[in-house]
Amino acid sequence: ARARAGPGAAGARDSPRARMTPTDIIDEPLASAPVATHEPRLRLSTESVWYAEHAALLVSTAKWAVLGAACGGLVGLATRAFLGTLAWSGAWATAHMPPNVPTYAFLPFALAACVFLIRRFAPEAEGHGTEAVIAAVHQSAGRIDWRIAPVKLVATALTLAFGGSVGKEGPAAQIGGALTSGGADLIGLAPADRRRLVICGISAGFAAVFGTPISGALFGVEVLYLGQLEYAVLFPAMVSGIVAHLVCGTVPPLPVLQESLQGMPGGRALLLAIGSGAVFGLVALAIIEAMRAVERVVEPYRRSPYSTALLGGVALVLLYLVAGDGFAGLGSAGIADALVGTADAPWWTFAVKIIATAITLEVGGSGGVITPIFFIGATSGAALGHLLGVSPHLLAAFGLVAVLAACANTPVAAAVMAIELLPGGDGVYAALAAATAFILVGHRSVYASQKLGLAKSAGLEIDLGGTMGDVRPHALRLREGSLVHRVLRRPRGGDAGEP
Repeated sequence: ARARAGPGAAGARDSPRARMTPTDIIDEPLASAPVATHEPRLRLSTESVWYAEHAALLVSTAKWAVLGAACGGLVGLATRAFLGTLAWSGAWATAHMPPNVPTYAFLPFALAACVFLIRRFAPEAEGHGTEAVIAAVHQSAGRIDWRIAPVKLVATALTLAFGGSVGKEGPAAQIGGALTSGGADLIGLAPADRRRLVICGISAGFAAVFGTPISGALFGVEVLYLGQLEYAVLFPAMVSGIVAHLVCGTVPPLPVLQESLQGMPGGRALLLAIGSGAVFGLVALAIIEAMRAVERVVEPYRRSPYSTALLGGVALVLLYLVAGDGFAGLGSAGIADALVGTADAPWWTFAVKIIATAITLEVGGSGGVITPIFFIGATSGAALGHLLGVSPHLLAAFGLVAVLAACANTPVAAAVMAIELLPGGDGVYAALAAATAFILVGHRSVYASQKLGLAKSAGLEIDLGGTMGDVRPHALRLREGSLVHRVLRRPRGGDAGEP
């Protein structure tokens, strides 16, 4: 080393720098990295400034841990009360029915009563719940009228007790959002913090109802946008989701399943996941388009909401008389039968549930849409399993998470739910099916207020930032120079000049 240093090395050892201590060398700025004269030098004595960042993060973490836990406890208790009310109202309606008269016979009057309650006391509670809280988060910094919580509870209990085809997660999310919005105003949180706490309330509601704390919490964050996640709210949302799950104590929606892919080669399992995911994407598309079609049919009659509710209820009664009362209410028994492989339902079961759900929600019924999506996904998966000669209950589980991912544009939450609920490698392949369905459903959603933040294909151009309800066919454009553009715009008929 001394040889490489050259003749000046001995003099360098006697230089002032050679006699400097390590601390002096650290304090001395590098000659190769000039420092602007107007900026103060950072010395070891002032290095504590670096810890200001971590102090701020520690304070923020503690703040949101407390707020998230309080939110989860409050929403968990409210969800538990909500689910107890649903159980009690269903039992009461059954016990007070005349002999040999099904409870759904009074569904037209129950729907009309729901319309009255919502229009009179809380118009924002209309629909399947999640839609309203998404709009509140995007449009009013999460401000939600507290009256929504009791009105939504009573209206949903009425709808489900008398056979309306709706779910329970949307009202739980809306109740959670309303409670946390009121709590944020009560303790004087800033609008940005109120918005974040309301998102925590949504996540807590989903986690408590689903019985899956992580995927439920992720769903509440992911459902706000197509293609974006608000990472700043991820920590408190998970805290609130876990606490709400512990307080509510809901059992996950799936029974215990056994490994079903152990003997299947990996390549075949991969193709099965992708192929079934493509089918489930089309099933989700059918759900969304059916809801839009019923909405268009009902729209001219909105000026007579009570007549619309009565006529819609009559249509549902006739549907149940023809197809069976297994399509009324939550349909939890149908989901369980499909997942354990004990059901011998016809292949078109999922189509009837699509129609029943669309009618219930569009004519004035109150409730969520996710539980019907679980029913539709599970039964369509079981039908696909019979068609392909694959385990029906395995594809029923694939369909449950994949149709959810596609309908709500929540592939991450659905993938985590698959891994949370399914054993071993089954959850991995179900997650892949969910990601495939999410792509193939296109730029559509059951939530019209969901923000569009992503084009699902590099070959498509679409204006981002609007809501999913504003997406129309003319808004989608082929990207110039993309593969699909070159294929679809190629010359025809031998005339090279004709596009």
